[in-house]
This record gives sequence, structure tokens and C-alpha cells, in this order.
Amino acid sequence: MTASKHTAMAPDSRAFVSSFARGLKVIESFGPDNRSMTVAEVAERTGVDRAVARRLLLTLVHLGFVHVHERRFELTTHVLRLAYSFLSSAGLGASLQPFLDDLARDVRETVSLSVLDEAEVVFVARSDIPGRRLAYVVTTGMRLPAFSSASGRMLLAHRPIADVKKLLARTRIVRLTRRTTVNQAEIIKAIAAARRDGHALNYEETEDDLIGIAVPVFNRAGLMVAALNASTSAARADEARVHSEILPRLKTTAGQLTSMLP
Repeated sequence: MTASKHTAMAPDSRAFVSSFARGLKVIESFGPDNRSMTVAEVAERTGVDRAVARRLLLTLVHLGFVHVHERRFELTTHVLRLAYSFLSSAGLGASLQPFLDDLARDVRETVSLSVLDEAEVVFVARSDIPGRRLAYVVTTGMRLPAFSSASGRMLLAHRPIADVKKLLARTRIVRLTRRTTVNQAEIIKAIAAARRDGHALNYEETEDDLIGIAVPVFNRAGLMVAALNASTSAARADEARVHSEILPRLKTTAGQLTSMLP
């Protein structure tokens, strides 16, 4: 069967899995104006029977893609695994790379794009400035502890605080440098600050002399799917440069990336 025939496949075809399609439709029904919904609200938005909506939601809960609290359902960070699969595909990576390259040249620092996978950040794209490398080199596919990195705290900042606390409770925080925050209350405070400020700053918590600055990247539906990060040396970037030069450019590029994300 050719690709064109696949595209033209009728919904009632025996090769079409309607339950899988409805499950994806349920995930897509969540958005910035409806982050938390009841079974009835999901049924209305997806056009399926309430009993079907309930079974689909409970299946997603079982798989970890949805969380339920007081009969209201919300997406979890597991959904970002779908974003990782999509962002790491060759086609989109090639589309995003020019934006990252322009940003790296503008701020004269290494920049990267990352997504959340449980308690870790996964880097899916990056760009370096020739001749200006850090001791800590970010590579595609590399992972960092979410609770100790700027990107991770930014990604966690847009999840329900109850989910973040549960994840933190079952995560072992390793002291990577003398500045690494290991106190759980202080970590939660840093994540709350990232949500309030719209950016996260990390001073030498993952590597000595390394500063991380991260901002959220939303898709066109208004859901945060990635974090855009710049990494620099403490010797090159004081607080004034971070706020006046690097952060504004990061936010501008994050807005441009939104147009690339469904």
C-alpha cells in the first residue's frame, strides 16, 4: 500500500484503529483554556459518549499520560515523551536548527532545546558557537537531572504542583557541585519562581562555572512542550548580561519556535 493510500484511508477501514484515534483525540482536547476537565467536558469536546470518554481517560491514567484529582483529569509530563519523539525526528530537527543557529550567534553562547522525561531533561537539539565551547558540552540525547537544571525546572514549572511534589518525593537528588540545591522545599521554591518569572536561572548547580538560562516553548495550542536553554560561563555572563541580552533573545526565539510546533 502506498503512502497516498494510507492518507486516504477511510475511518471505517479494518486497518483503522478507532479506539487509538479516540485516545489521541482525548489528549488533543486539553489546552490552555481547559487544562483540567471532567469526563463530561472531555466527552463534549471530543464528541464521544461519556462512558467511552471515561474508559479512555482511565486508560491514559493507567499509562501515566493523565492524572486525576477530585474527578478532574489533567495531562502529565508523560505527554512530553510524545513531544520528544516528534522533536527528535529528522524533519522537524532540520526545521528548528536555523532558529537555534541564529540564536547561538546572537547571544554568542551554546543554546539547546530539551523536553522532560520523568525526572530527567532530554536534549533534542543544540547549536554551538565555533571556538566558544564550555567544559560541559551539551549533546543531542544527553540527559540531566530535571530538579537541578534550569531547563528541568522550567519544564516542571508548568506541571501541577501536586505532580511535581510526588515526582520529587521519589527522586534521589544528587549533589553535582557545592552549589547544587538538594533541599526539597528550596527546589519547589525555585520551580515556583520559574513559573512566576517565565524563566529559570541556574548558577553552577550542574557544573562548576556553568550558568543555565531557560524559557518555555509552547505549541500553537498553548501547551508547553519544550524548554529553550542557553549555557554560558560565569566568567562571561554577569547578571546584567543575562537579563539584558540573553533572556530577551531566548524569549523571542521561543516565540518563533511556537509557529513550528503543532
